[in-house]
Amino acid sequence: MTPTASDLRHCSIASTLSLIGEKWTILILRDVFHGVARFDDFLRRLECSPAVLSARLKTLTDAGLLRKVGYREPGERERFEYRPTRAAVELLPVLVGLMQWGDCHMASDGGPVEIRSRANGKRVRAALVDEDGAEVSPRDMQIIPVQKPNGG
Repeated sequence: MTPTASDLRHCSIASTLSLIGEKWTILILRDVFHGVARFDDFLRRLECSPAVLSARLKTLTDAGLLRKVGYREPGERERFEYRPTRAAVELLPVLVGLMQWGDCHMASDGGPVEIRSRANGKRVRAALVDEDGAEVSPRDMQIIPVQKPNGG
């Protein structure tokens, strides 16, 4: 059974892209995983407009990918740090995959950072694995439509 145009418009990839498929959103998530948490630090690193940054942080917070945690410097008003939620952590393989692809296909000498395991120092990479954790080659995958209850 081949997916229809309607199925493809409502697929999980399309839904996910509607939330995170914008450059600044992905870069904010990248920086969150590099330890950036404060608005001014995002602004300095990303060099985007405050309005764009504010809108993207609100979107990520409203969607449950970031949570706001209040802090107050002495003599200052309360401000917020942005911390990743479990949902954001579950996006980490996607970000690692994007980095891995970019290092291979967009950077002539590899990327500026590597991700390594704290336990053994080996490089970490995104991979396709089955539910038992065994790697699966793209040629060994098949796409099977999910039968929804009530014919949906």
